[in-house]
Amino acid sequence: MVPDRNDSWTLAELAEETGLAPRTIRYYIARGLMSGPAVAGRGAAYSGEHVERLKAIQKLQARGLMLAEIARTLAGVKEPKELPPPEAWENYKLAEDVVVSVRADAAPWRVKQIRETLRQFASRVRKPGEDQDGSDDSNK
Repeated sequence: MVPDRNDSWTLAELAEETGLAPRTIRYYIARGLMSGPAVAGRGAAYSGEHVERLKAIQKLQARGLMLAEIARTLAGVKEPKELPPPEAWENYKLAEDVVVSVRADAAPWRVKQIRETLRQFASRVRKPGEDQDGSDDSNK
């Protein structure tokens, strides 16, 4: 049967038409892949738009898309074609449990300020007996 936008479908009819289990249809609704029934409750009514949406989901699944990708595709969200350029970061281990990341392309004067501030901060967060590199020197 070709879905008509004016038809009203029960969940069982919708499942039969699409070949999906009612539980799967409810799951898709819960995941936001499609809207809920036009009439909720025991006499839930679905429209031809629901049939079309489920068939679109099935086609995208047949192409190998995952549900998250299907949701983005159906919502019209475009994936970026290129990745953003990578950024370089310098990591300063101030203590065993404290690491600070600073962008590597900072100006030299800024790096000098950051290092001085980190030295002061490191002296406060280090445990007694801990080295500059964060290792415990009591075992040496």
